[in-house]
Amino acid sequence: MILSEVGRDTYAREIGLVGDDGRILDRGLAKLLRSPLARWGLSPKTAILRYARRQLDAADVLHHTSESVVSVLGRMVELGECAEVGIAGECHITPTLPRWIRTGEGIGTLLSVAPLPDGIVEHVWGDCERGIVRRIVVRTGEDHEVLRMAGITEISIRDWLSPLRYLAHGARRKGAPIRSDRLDLSGFWNVLATEAEDMAQPLSDEADVRAVVGEPGTYFGSHSAGDCEGRWRNDAGEGIWCAFRRGYGTNHWHPTILVVKGTRRRAMDLYNVDEWRWALLARGHSEGRPERVKQVDGRVQLTFPAPDQLIAMMDILGPREGPWSWAVDMSLPSPWKDLR
Repeated sequence: MILSEVGRDTYAREIGLVGDDGRILDRGLAKLLRSPLARWGLSPKTAILRYARRQLDAADVLHHTSESVVSVLGRMVELGECAEVGIAGECHITPTLPRWIRTGEGIGTLLSVAPLPDGIVEHVWGDCERGIVRRIVVRTGEDHEVLRMAGITEISIRDWLSPLRYLAHGARRKGAPIRSDRLDLSGFWNVLATEAEDMAQPLSDEADVRAVVGEPGTYFGSHSAGDCEGRWRNDAGEGIWCAFRRGYGTNHWHPTILVVKGTRRRAMDLYNVDEWRWALLARGHSEGRPERVKQVDGRVQLTFPAPDQLIAMMDILGPREGPWSWAVDMSLPSPWKDLR
């Protein structure tokens, strides 16, 4: 046996953490996290992160990736490769049942922490090194059989979307589970609007609150910009709006529902930004002014900040081309039509 010394840079490249340009790859971080999950199964989240950080330290890239590894694990949870489970007050991560989704002619997206089955090859599409989604070639009956024998089930994107995450936000407010056929998006907005009418607290004249007032499909802008831009306004008219109110400090903003009646303003803070994004979608459906999704020339462009579940849905369907745009096979039915 001949032993040879491997430098940290070489090790980082060999395990896929660093690209040819020297940048840390999210794809490499995801591969690193899948390894213990596939071997250990249900594990404390702290143990998974500890394992990853030791490997990153060995590759001398921990100082670049300490926060990124947590973010990548969160994205794997959103994709459904694994799930968070609370046990005795501690967060655990468990692999989910292996699945794949057809995302084009002879192409699928694999949702599993396990290695690719023998005989299945990855499909390179777009800037795959920057993404964490694994796309596979599924062209022949033999490919389908290999996946079936490996226990990897085919599901549709509609199956993956069920249940839509706004139901969990609605159940939290109702204090009880809600069936999907009992609450649609417009109904979710009615839940929020009714609660805001009852629970919203008065705002002072000096309170800095910015509401989404502009027309859907136009430039959205950022609520935290120096001055109001895009669809954001300080002077929302009478009604109930999706808004952010400034908290302590320059960059501290609370997602909120703003209620305006005459010169009186009141606000009800939401659970988190994800609930706010579902509220934005829901308000558009309820008011007959739905948010716009542009689909043309193999590209899907969002014109609004989508909830985490829908961002993960788009990552499954195709590689990102920008913060709010993806390359997608347009022959597939649009899942956005099912969001009602």
